Amino acid sequence: MGYVLLAMAGGVDIYVPKDFLASFFTSPYAPHLLGKAVDVSTSDEFGVEFYSPVSGVVVKVVKVFTGLGPYSKYDYVVFLRVMDSYVKLMHIKPKVRPGDLISLGDVIGTYIRSNYFSYHHLPHAHIEITKHLTLRPLKSFNIHPSEELMRIISSKHYDNSTELKLEVLKIRADFALCKALNNPLATVDGVPTVPQGELGIGVGYLGLIHLARRPPKHGEVFFLGKRVGYVVRVGEWYSILSRERVHSFSDWFLRTTSINNISKNDGWDGCKVYVNGGEVKGVEFLVGSDYNVKIVGSTGLKVGDKVVLNLF
Repeated sequence: MGYVLLAMAGGVDIYVPKDFLASFFTSPYAPHLLGKAVDVSTSDEFGVEFYSPVSGVVVKVVKVFTGLGPYSKYDYVVFLRVMDSYVKLMHIKPKVRPGDLISLGDVIGTYIRSNYFSYHHLPHAHIEITKHLTLRPLKSFNIHPSEELMRIISSKHYDNSTELKLEVLKIRADFALCKALNNPLATVDGVPTVPQGELGIGVGYLGLIHLARRPPKHGEVFFLGKRVGYVVRVGEWYSILSRERVHSFSDWFLRTTSINNISKNDGWDGCKVYVNGGEVKGVEFLVGSDYNVKIVGSTGLKVGDKVVLNLF
């Protein structure tokens, strides 16, 4: 199995199989809004084995209660020691124990669907790198995408189209995984960026991966011919979009990551997603494999269908 260097943090290199999907900015979990976490998926089926993204030693396994809901009420956190840092993995039911020596590509466990998941989430491992053995979500290192990942992203042919053309590759009960046939840019006062995250669903934020220079803070963001929000935070390689213009990132961050806001899950009032003229619940933009766009909602689509996605 071939591997790709996905990202780095705290002196640790994070590798993934070549056929992967990743998201830095889909989750409302606080580290994602701060560029401190990445979700990695190598399957669209729960129960499939997850392979270690690093070599290290298992030092701790924590079973956590996720609350009441339709899925598993327990999730797991697996800590691996790598040099002077700790790799924290979540959403994997472990087949390892403290003291186990792990090499890159060894089986850590299987993808689990806990009550931390929404109905449309792909199976994935949440990955953070920390200095200390802690569950506190804001104590992680900043994550930086690898040059290899940025080459994958920047090698696509981008355009300023007002529609997104897709080919349906996989169908599941609540979503369709699609290949983008064109790659529209999101522009911030004319500065090109690549959208990464959710539109129409979620808590009302979107990641923007920089292609060249950094966009201006508070700049207007246009995508598929529609203003979708404003830049609220500008990082080294990414920016964060809010659907509303705000002046205090800290206030917006606390409000966006609050349990009350996450439970409402209605952050995209005023931005609706349509596929072939019919409204769907939303769309998610991922990085990695060909099937990097997810249409959320029961669509009636079939594998092989070619469709057009618009925003209204």
